[in-house]
Amino acid sequence: MKRTIGKKLVFTYLILIGITLTVSGILFTAFIRDYMVTEAKDSLRMEANRLVELAGTGRTGELGPVRKQILIRLALHTIESNYFIVSRASQEVVESSSREVPPFMRSPIPLQRVFEGDALEGQGELRGKEIVFVALPIGKGGQVPYALVLFTELQKIRTVTYQVVMVLIKGFLITAILMLAMAYFMMRSLTRPLEHLQQAVARLAKRDFSPPEIVHTGDELEELSRAFRQMTLALKQYDEAQRRFLQNASHELKTPLMAIQGYAEGIRDGIFQGTEAEKGLDVISAESKRLKKMVDELIYLSKLETLDAIYDLQPVDLQMIAQESIERVESLAQQKGVYVSLQAAPIGRLLLDPDKMMQAFINLLANGIRHARSRVTLSIQNVGAAVRITVEDDGPGLREEHKEKIFERFFQGDGGDTGLGLAITRAIIEKSGGTIRADNGAAGGAVFTIEFPTERG
Repeated sequence: MKRTIGKKLVFTYLILIGITLTVSGILFTAFIRDYMVTEAKDSLRMEANRLVELAGTGRTGELGPVRKQILIRLALHTIESNYFIVSRASQEVVESSSREVPPFMRSPIPLQRVFEGDALEGQGELRGKEIVFVALPIGKGGQVPYALVLFTELQKIRTVTYQVVMVLIKGFLITAILMLAMAYFMMRSLTRPLEHLQQAVARLAKRDFSPPEIVHTGDELEELSRAFRQMTLALKQYDEAQRRFLQNASHELKTPLMAIQGYAEGIRDGIFQGTEAEKGLDVISAESKRLKKMVDELIYLSKLETLDAIYDLQPVDLQMIAQESIERVESLAQQKGVYVSLQAAPIGRLLLDPDKMMQAFINLLANGIRHARSRVTLSIQNVGAAVRITVEDDGPGLREEHKEKIFERFFQGDGGDTGLGLAITRAIIEKSGGTIRADNGAAGGAVFTIEFPTERG
């Protein structure tokens, strides 16, 4: 008879609940502290606004009449917070309710923004004590002769926060002890089969893909061990595919090598001279560096299965990247007799990795050149709330049954090579927050469409 593991896990869940309560308590404590700080700022802001309204000045920028000053002083004595008033002319305190900030002392808080008419609030330090403060300009009509600063110490907030933390810790300790006492005996019935699974996981971590033995417990653990066995077999197949991937990685090295070879032979044969030769040398240097970086990324990719390498995100000009990508495949296009053109509308900058995007463009352009009869067109345009990039060739197009498989790893279409270029291109685009799809154009050639949301810019 099948024994359920649900009753056994109930007590284990109690421990998880204890952990959840602990985390919740920490977050709740932090919330209380932030809430109290926010409330303190709001209270200071309300008091400061009331005082500033009383202290409104005339066009001369001077303080109001004697009656108004009396009202202000009476109001200052009624507030609970400490305050000080700073003169814009002398940058010194002209009046204060705190011994920490005596008159004629220079303001301990930078008030340039306040004298320019902006309010200022935040947390700071005053003679070794943390404070929350709000500073408002006193004046109107563009004249701000004084700044009012209200502040309060954070000691009270710390005291209340400490008391809450202590109460939570005591409650959680008592609850945890009870949970551990109850869960201890139930956990013993789970440890033995879990040890077998743990040993299997350890072997798997060492890339030992031998199928583990099935744990015969008659409950969900047995089903888990069977699923783990199936997962191990699947990982073994995946590992073999990764080995094939390393063997076929040379496909991704051909495009930069062709660019280097094309410019090098052009310079050697005198095809490129003067400034063109210098440009060719720059391309060779850039491609050599990119080639080394790509090799490192491919090794890293083989270990992690995806292109989750570190992305160097920065605002980039897609038109410039597209133009440089076309220059990289220029020698390949000349060999095939294919004309590559760029049609780019003005668009904003997008937050992307320029090297990764150049690799994606080069892969698509090289694929188009291989299948094109005479031309390949790369276009960039704004379409609604997205930036659309298309690479279209005038070749025979895609077979209907190939459209859904063309981005799969190692899928080789008509005239394809190792089947990695488009798979890597899709990984780059999707990891960059975009989408890519393949179809046939109106003229029959293949069209690859990439879209990025404009909010990434």
